[in-house]
Amino acid sequence: MAKWSEKEALESISKEQLIELFKLSAQLMLTIDGLWFLGAEKVMGMDATIKLDESVWRQFGVLEANRMKKFLGMESMTTLEDVCKIVLLSPMWVSVGPEAEIDNGRCYFSVTNCLPQKARIKRGLTELPCKSMGSAYFEGFAPALNPDLKYRCIFCPPDGHPKDVWCKWEVGWF
Repeated sequence: MAKWSEKEALESISKEQLIELFKLSAQLMLTIDGLWFLGAEKVMGMDATIKLDESVWRQFGVLEANRMKKFLGMESMTTLEDVCKIVLLSPMWVSVGPEAEIDNGRCYFSVTNCLPQKARIKRGLTELPCKSMGSAYFEGFAPALNPDLKYRCIFCPPDGHPKDVWCKWEVGWF
């Protein structure tokens, strides 16, 4: 009987395949979140589901920041470059077309390919008003990276937004 470990399976594929597997895993993570949200919305309604989801995303932000810091061998984020790197490598962000830029001492994150929003529109649903959930995520994520790090939402549904950018966030020491 043949037997393999996940390490052997991962080592058997190319670097390009590993990158694509990472992206696929990130997409699947958001897919299960979206399916959960749609199911909960049917049972509890939009407002109650959003309230519960805010709590989940706040907790997730803390866990993700701490685990990503540990994975990257960083105790605290001390530069905007570090903050950009950790966001761009985050499984939560990688599947939504993240873009990061540093300007005037602030890091700006934009979501250019929001799969959950695209899935809702494809199903004939309205855009999810996700600003409060994104804010909850950053409430946990930013201080877990560095207690002095602050965030601000520039725009996010239900706010209006350009066609090619779903939401934009500012992170820095301000």
